[in-house]
Amino acid sequence: MRYAENRTLLVQNDCNSSVALYMGTRLFLTRNGFEGTLYPLDFSGDGLFTPLSSQVSVGRVTSAAFVSEGLVLVIDGKVYVYALEDHIWTPAQGVGSLMTEVSSLQCCFSTEPPCTAVSSTVLVYNRGHPVQDTNVFLSSDGGFQFERFALPPTLQVRRRNGNLVNILSKSSCFQKVLMTCQSSFSYVTSDLNLQSDVFSLRGPLDRVHVVQPPGMTGHLVIWSLRSLFYSPNHGQFILPLKPDVEGDSGVFPGPDVFLQQVATSENSEIAVLTSKGMLFYGRLSMDAVIVQMKNLTDFSEQAVLMFSSFGDLLVTQPIEDPSTGGVDFDHCLIVVQQQLSHLVPLLGTCPVEVLYGSFDRGVYYIDMGDHLYLSAVFIPAPLSQVFPLVTVTDPHLLAFQAVSKEDGITSDGNTKYTLSIKLRQQRGAEMARDSFHHSSLDGGISTLTVDVVGKGISCKDMAPLHAYINVRCPPGKHIKVLRNVTACTKGTFTQGLLQNNYSYTISKNIYDPEHLRQQNSAEEDLHVTYSFVEYQCPLLVYYDALWLPILELWDNGQFVEFVPVDFVLFEVHGMYNYDYLQSAGSARCVSQPQTWPSMLAKQPQPDPHTAWTRKTQEVEGAAVPLGDPTWNRIIFPNYNGFYIFKAIVVDPAYSFCELSTTFSVYVYGAFPKEQIDSGIFLAIFLSIFVGLLLSGFFLLR
Repeated sequence: MRYAENRTLLVQNDCNSSVALYMGTRLFLTRNGFEGTLYPLDFSGDGLFTPLSSQVSVGRVTSAAFVSEGLVLVIDGKVYVYALEDHIWTPAQGVGSLMTEVSSLQCCFSTEPPCTAVSSTVLVYNRGHPVQDTNVFLSSDGGFQFERFALPPTLQVRRRNGNLVNILSKSSCFQKVLMTCQSSFSYVTSDLNLQSDVFSLRGPLDRVHVVQPPGMTGHLVIWSLRSLFYSPNHGQFILPLKPDVEGDSGVFPGPDVFLQQVATSENSEIAVLTSKGMLFYGRLSMDAVIVQMKNLTDFSEQAVLMFSSFGDLLVTQPIEDPSTGGVDFDHCLIVVQQQLSHLVPLLGTCPVEVLYGSFDRGVYYIDMGDHLYLSAVFIPAPLSQVFPLVTVTDPHLLAFQAVSKEDGITSDGNTKYTLSIKLRQQRGAEMARDSFHHSSLDGGISTLTVDVVGKGISCKDMAPLHAYINVRCPPGKHIKVLRNVTACTKGTFTQGLLQNNYSYTISKNIYDPEHLRQQNSAEEDLHVTYSFVEYQCPLLVYYDALWLPILELWDNGQFVEFVPVDFVLFEVHGMYNYDYLQSAGSARCVSQPQTWPSMLAKQPQPDPHTAWTRKTQEVEGAAVPLGDPTWNRIIFPNYNGFYIFKAIVVDPAYSFCELSTTFSVYVYGAFPKEQIDSGIFLAIFLSIFVGLLLSGFFLLR
């Protein structure tokens, strides 16, 4: 296999910069930064699978991207997944035409499902065709199975004459089916990015590479042979990166020169190597400035550029060993600080003494209606006029307010400032017009960045501060039922009895296995073994009481509040011998409300656990909730026995969490039917007997 372009490219793993794919006349995969002898990556992969056939004989690789735990490559127009651990090649399914490009971005700071879902999203497409003729396919499982992805009509209508050169997958999207989340992709044509200001890519069919710097989720470096841009927010705002040279004509990298390599580091650094051996260095910040450090004249076109773990630069090129057939990579170390000290004119001193925040590289959560407070310490150098700037990668998702205040004097006599930041979900923050925020209730990720405007590249060891803000369900948030009176505390049952394989029977006359509340639907009685581990002691409820469970909201072991919003109940075994105090009519519903039968009827296989949730709850015309101030209640029949209820919070604006809890209830105090019948007879007899006695008493008198 070889790279189809007549040049060399290095593709690094966003989450582990030591894992990289060298793409040149041959392909080499490294897991340790090209230390040690390597052998070309080929199709055989230890002989476990060989996709080479009469249709695939050349092995020209046009594009590659790390995704999830694998590597996706486009080889001779076909898409393959290479497993990094077991070296197995797997052809992708569902791609209906020849492709040229693969695009994927990695979510590196978490192993939770929303983050891994982002890392498993892959786009493949054919570059350089008119938009209306471009085929795009999307995979949500790491590149194994694809489905056709429809480009937005606005792109097809507005840019019918433009050629599509790149599609960027945005890591702020948490949709499981990303095909409905078109706003989470940036579409780059040869002359326009629809989510940013107009910028020009020189060359109508220029290949565009997108690099997400390590540790900077949502920050993008977009480069082609003759263009270099930086975006701090998924392509919504794009800055050109070029040397700050007085009298510069604005043409970079210059006539008859193209960009050969671009490398980034986790400390917001960028290095650029041109085809003429010119080496540039800069910082990824709103300053958008790079400087030329030196000329590299001793390296071939097979050399690649990468940052070391210490922040210095490595220029690496392959050296073949004819005796073994293996390839070693020669490393040339360039100490950045040393090179910067030799620049002419000399760099000025760093205008910042301290920029510190304990939140740096931390992961935080914001639920609906919640706030998050962060702070940073900023100390400028004497007489400097710089100040901190706060940005977020997705302002449509995350709103913030930042205030900087003087907070004392240091021992050196410098003024110390505290930067206080308040964050919340943009939806409902009332900080922007309604059309600005995302309409989705599924949340997402936004990276918060605190940097200093005007510090340039003179502050070599002062990287911007980053925090990863999850606008979604906090992992520790859940609900419980208030357990104020239980059957154990009142002596109805003992813990030992319930733990000893206690079981009870539900008559076939009072439960529906399909949960549709249909009478006579069960064919036999249901025998239930009580799970004390799951339900503990049941709540104790008198049969004649109008009853409502009280739900508690907890977060990381701390009580937050009693749940004040809509929730629904169902009995997990399908019991239906209870009713509600309120009906649609008595509750004065203005439209047909949602009901359990109507919600279950929408599913091919009725399942009450998924039929009625916050995602299926209708805002308009919703059923009157059990927790509403109208005081709806459960009405139990004349029945003694167990109920296992599940409560589900269905208010879509209360929390991103799927809040639910399952608990047991024991209803007591009712007379069994046979006792009621004999009791009625006895009562009638006694009333007649007493009546006769009283009549005789009056007669005797």
